[in-house]
Amino acid sequence: MPPSSEALPPAQTFARATQKAPLPSKFIDAPKVEKEYRPQWQTFAQSNDTTTEDPLPTPEIPSEPLEAPADPPDTPTPTPETPEEPAAEPTPTTGDRFLAREIRVTGSTILEPEDIRAITAPLEGTQVTIEDLRLVTDRITQLYLERDFLTSRAVLADQEIVDGVVEIRVVEGRLADIQIEGNTHVSQSYIRDRIELGAKVPLSTSKLEDQLRLLRANPLFDNIEASLRAGEGLGESILLVRVTEASRFGASVSVDNYSPPSVGSERLVLNARYRNLTGWGDELSAGYNRTTAGGTDVFDFSYRVPLNAMDGTLQLRAAPSRNEVLREASPRPVVQGSQSARLQISGERELYEVSFRQPLVRSPREEFALSLGLSYQNGQTFLFEGPFPFGIGPDEDGESRTSVIQFGQDYVRRDTQGAWAFRSSFNFGTDWFDATDSTDGFAALSPAQAQTITDIDTIPDGQFFSWLGQIQRVQRLSDNNLLIAQLDVQLTPDSLLPAHQFVIGGGLSVRGFRQNARSGDNGFRFSLEDRIALGRNAAGLPTFQLIPFIDAGGVWNVNSNPNTPLDQRFLVGTGVGLLWEPEPRVRIRLDYAIPLIDLDDRGVNAQDDGFYFSVGYGF
Repeated sequence: MPPSSEALPPAQTFARATQKAPLPSKFIDAPKVEKEYRPQWQTFAQSNDTTTEDPLPTPEIPSEPLEAPADPPDTPTPTPETPEEPAAEPTPTTGDRFLAREIRVTGSTILEPEDIRAITAPLEGTQVTIEDLRLVTDRITQLYLERDFLTSRAVLADQEIVDGVVEIRVVEGRLADIQIEGNTHVSQSYIRDRIELGAKVPLSTSKLEDQLRLLRANPLFDNIEASLRAGEGLGESILLVRVTEASRFGASVSVDNYSPPSVGSERLVLNARYRNLTGWGDELSAGYNRTTAGGTDVFDFSYRVPLNAMDGTLQLRAAPSRNEVLREASPRPVVQGSQSARLQISGERELYEVSFRQPLVRSPREEFALSLGLSYQNGQTFLFEGPFPFGIGPDEDGESRTSVIQFGQDYVRRDTQGAWAFRSSFNFGTDWFDATDSTDGFAALSPAQAQTITDIDTIPDGQFFSWLGQIQRVQRLSDNNLLIAQLDVQLTPDSLLPAHQFVIGGGLSVRGFRQNARSGDNGFRFSLEDRIALGRNAAGLPTFQLIPFIDAGGVWNVNSNPNTPLDQRFLVGTGVGLLWEPEPRVRIRLDYAIPLIDLDDRGVNAQDDGFYFSVGYGF
């Protein structure tokens, strides 16, 4: 969803959503760097380490070394060739030479013919010994090892050489069984299905390790330990996985001043979630935030459940809210009992969403996913407790309804120095479920307003198209410097209702200005901050950071939009922040920004003076 607001008067912006649509917080807040997970895979009589370094360190997973299956029995010694029996030549002894007209390599599903030919061709048509052939098998085995198929090998089978044809058989490793211990609430099938994504034949230890890393990063688990042991058959392995489940319940509480001043800038935010209700990794969550002045009540309920091993997830969401204007967004506070204070402007909104997100590529290094969703919003504004439309677009009762199809794409790529994150969303407003039409908005206009409309289709309604794009780079400059750059852009050719406009300003957007200071059909926001670690805990993780930053953003309406936006639609602010995490569950952030654009409608709230704070505790 793009940054949103209620269908309320643009000059008030009292019911606009207090958050834009940021990239996932794990990228915004720069993931903590811990020791990486590297199980030691053993090879068949190989001393060389064929594992590769992770592009980006991942959380540590204590694990015992994964043991390779035991070597198969030694290849039987061939007997000498017998000229009298050319059709069935006995196997020669180790030191004897014999003619190898052709060397056939069977059982390989991954090696290209030219790879095999490059190894076998020099010996074909020549006199060879058993040792020569064993060197060939070693070279073929090495090809598998170099590609992380550490449990696969080539063997010189016990055979009778017929017409000089020698067979070398490749035994490709496979996982015969996955044994899971320690799970009490999570289904074994949930764990097994995800591990099996990395257990194809031939068994790639790097792909298996990737799935174990992803499982370790899953919030359902505190720890994953794995060991690979020999199975009964040649090339077979058994994977023993020990899991430690995480707490199923979690909650957080925070206080901040990230709400629009018109409804009360300070707010209390409560969130709770309960994971794994069914044993299949589902999650039920609930959130509530309320401004300390009582101007806003927002509820947010969601249920999400993974439907496949790639974590394709279905989500259902409902978010009702209520807003009431407590003061005008003006340089002067409202005096109790004044005409403005008695206007009693308020608004209500209901939001319902259903969406499905399917990763197509997923590993510890990158993830690419597509999503499809339907969002329905119904907002209404009131004046003196009676329905009343503000601006041009809502109907006579102040209602604006939208039914939006959202097609999203997101991609994350980690490298040795940081990570890239991209998100894109194409939003198609439809006429489903009685969505607001331009004729509804036209009927709500006064005669004077109606005379200014030359084309009824220019009135904002529920039928529109917009695109929201976001890009973020987290770059490690040094051990103590982490640079975070982010750009958000929204583009549309249509006039939009306030709920779908792009908003800027505030502690979560362009700092130095009040929350949702400006809004428009189109817009952009750019942020650059450098996190400088000044203190670390015993584990080496930053606990105190100094954060200089600069934010900029701008908005504009399409030319045909009959609503007149506020002036000074380009904002720039710069400042410094402090982030203190004295305990793993405690997070305190303070920001001070200087506005480089002096707004004519600047107020007297702490946000207008560039002060922002957030104090949170999770449990």
